[in-house]
Amino acid sequence: MEISQASLTALFTGFDVIFQRGFEKPPSYYEQIASVVRSTSRQTTYPWLGRTTRFREWLGDRVVQALEAHSYTIANKNFEDTVAIDRNDLEDDNYGVYEPVIEQLGWDTKVHPDMLLFQMLKEAVDTPSSVACYDGQPFFSTSHPVGPMGAGRRQTSVANVNSSGSGAYWFLIDASRAIRPFIFQLRREYALTRMVALTDEAVFNRREFRYGVDGRANTGVGLWQLAYASNQDLSNPANYGAARAAMRSVKTDGGLPFGALSSRKGVYLMVPPSLEEVARQLLNSEFMVGAGASASVPTTNIWRNSADLIVSEYLA
Repeated sequence: MEISQASLTALFTGFDVIFQRGFEKPPSYYEQIASVVRSTSRQTTYPWLGRTTRFREWLGDRVVQALEAHSYTIANKNFEDTVAIDRNDLEDDNYGVYEPVIEQLGWDTKVHPDMLLFQMLKEAVDTPSSVACYDGQPFFSTSHPVGPMGAGRRQTSVANVNSSGSGAYWFLIDASRAIRPFIFQLRREYALTRMVALTDEAVFNRREFRYGVDGRANTGVGLWQLAYASNQDLSNPANYGAARAAMRSVKTDGGLPFGALSSRKGVYLMVPPSLEEVARQLLNSEFMVGAGASASVPTTNIWRNSADLIVSEYLA
């Protein structure tokens, strides 16, 4: 190919199409389980996390509820993914070798928010203290304080994790509300950048054209009441049932039911690939399988279709 600015523009326009093809292929889950928040500064503070209210009979003047004060901040981070393209390959019409790389770049861009989110989730159980919640406790904790704060007020400790097993962790998520258990904070959209001018320094010094993506974002945690982690044996349906019961028993600071899992829509069971088979059996089989199931007298699977399944290698 004759190297000119016009031919380079045409070539990299074609690369853009290939990038988009890669971007459209993989599934993405972060928008289903996380609150997507547009950030407008270096970091964003969420003072409303953890605040709960309740209705009362209106007698006399309104009573303004004293909401507990919390502060949770997510700092934005910069991310990039860049490839170099040798000028000699373009001159020798060998640009086809870059098409899989460009397509993979599109794939990587699509799944990057998921990767950030699920890696944070795994870190939250592997190293609990590294992922703190708005109440100062690890996000997955056995001692989340529930109840009014202050002297003379009674608080109880509530758990949203069961670490007494020995298997891989699985996660039960309620993402049916406006405020979800996770936050994906977007400061700047992921964007393609081409460095393809013949006068570019990298072309002059190293014969390299550059093609990359960058964005500015980060992940954080929202309402712990809407997430539960367990490493109990998922092949025993009773363990799944216990996780659901634990989530449904959580109350607000005012003593009313929090209402987790009250809606079927937006409920997810998230597992690593090692638990995919048992998770699919749990959620899809007509009859109970695994521990406690009888081969001679099949028992109806009461957990069938109780959640949607998400399998992620980033949880492994």
